[in-house]
Amino acid sequence: MLPFRMGMRVTGREFCGRRDELAQLREYMQAAGRVYVVGDRRIGKTSLIFEAARTLTRHRLVYVDLMAIKTVADLSQRLARAVVQTERQHARVLTLLKELATLRPAISVDPTTNLPAVSFEPGSGNRPETLDSIFALFESWNNAIVVFDEFQDIQSLADSESIIARLRGLVQQQDRTAFVFCGSVRSRMEEIFTHSSSPFFNAAMRLFVGPLERRPFSRFLERKFNAGERRLGLGVLEAILDTCQDNPGDAQRFCTALWQVTRQDQQIVETDLVQAWTMIFAMQEDQYEMILQNLSPQQSQVLRALGQAGSHSNLGKEFIENTGISLLPSVTKALDGLIKKRIVQKTGTTYRLCDPFLGAWLARAVSGSAR
Repeated sequence: MLPFRMGMRVTGREFCGRRDELAQLREYMQAAGRVYVVGDRRIGKTSLIFEAARTLTRHRLVYVDLMAIKTVADLSQRLARAVVQTERQHARVLTLLKELATLRPAISVDPTTNLPAVSFEPGSGNRPETLDSIFALFESWNNAIVVFDEFQDIQSLADSESIIARLRGLVQQQDRTAFVFCGSVRSRMEEIFTHSSSPFFNAAMRLFVGPLERRPFSRFLERKFNAGERRLGLGVLEAILDTCQDNPGDAQRFCTALWQVTRQDQQIVETDLVQAWTMIFAMQEDQYEMILQNLSPQQSQVLRALGQAGSHSNLGKEFIENTGISLLPSVTKALDGLIKKRIVQKTGTTYRLCDPFLGAWLARAVSGSAR
């Protein structure tokens, strides 16, 4: 049985470290505060939020995923659906649906979870005023924790400025509800919460979620291997965590591949990592090739140069030369396009591939040899 968790939220024993961040976040939640959580993709932001809320048994967690949101109606319906899923008692669900009548709800029972499931008439809730009744429910609960995940995608709405302003006004009226705004596109999250022209300017405290501290994370991963009677040789975990930049999601993805290409009672050494890379590349190659096919020629050149540079670089002379593009503005424009496609992220003056495995695949293709 695979001991590693990837692509899912983890809590309890599956959650590793981050004591300081947990303490800060719980304090904000208990005080009905506002906090925005930023960090790279797969770094564990959502797991951190759920782990922080797990022990607050008197609070209700309302989780709203805003990824790829496009319309006000979609926003209203996602909020309403999250509210209904939070309420476990059937009688109260019916009461909630009466409050949400403008969305024309239909209730059913999920056959898998045996919990209430709700659907809404397409297009209903397309008026911003619909949000008012939903936020009124939060305040009536006294102890709600409302989480907006991928909050930066709210900027994709057609009338995003007015919607963001309306949300800010509604949040401001809540004095008994905690709000957590989470996002993986750091530049856009900072634009929402730190630009003076934004309605959310200085409206929430900032909590940055970085890579896991290496020592406790190494022990955590080693225990997983030991439980499966696999022993790690010297330098194996260091090599994995160096490649994955201590990102827990990426590290567990690599460890999963390493687990699958090794056997019980095996002593795993660094040369075994080659087989894990081979498996990862075989699984991801079609996706990576599709990414390249959907890029402009200059974006493709810049992406390959980033892979050759070890998945991250600033705009130094050597990097620009490796792109094969002579003009700096053209390189910058290509990088901006890659950021919009969520292939690259920018931190300060450093550009970094969101997926380090893509970088390894690109470097392998450039060098013409297996990693």
